[in-house]
Amino acid sequence: IMTIKTGQKTFNFGIKVPDEKAEEVEAVIRNHAQWMRDTHSLDDSKIRLVHYYASKSPDFKNPMNPEEGTTGHTVFSINEVYVVPEGIGEHLAAAQQWPDFPTFFSMLTTYGDVLVLGGDVIETL
Repeated sequence: IMTIKTGQKTFNFGIKVPDEKAEEVEAVIRNHAQWMRDTHSLDDSKIRLVHYYASKSPDFKNPMNPEEGTTGHTVFSINEVYVVPEGIGEHLAAAQQWPDFPTFFSMLTTYGDVLVLGGDVIETL
């Protein structure tokens, strides 16, 4: 298993979606994950990643006391860490060839709450 190192580059997207749109957005994220499987890898065979995951959670009114209920939104997180900085450019070039990129980009621009593009890993365990 490869470890994440300081200085590696990332994409990290925080997406906040009204609950009634959550299923639609999750389908877009699942489509993105499949495209990532097709074009990226944890070895030398494709665009090299160290790490990729997507997650979701209700958006709690008070995260310290979930019993207070939710805001009526679902939050999603998509996280990618690249082995070398050039992986970011390779990813962006490949995305231009992905037929569903416009849908994914539209989802990010509509619901993206936090968009880290080419971020630097500054701490790791």
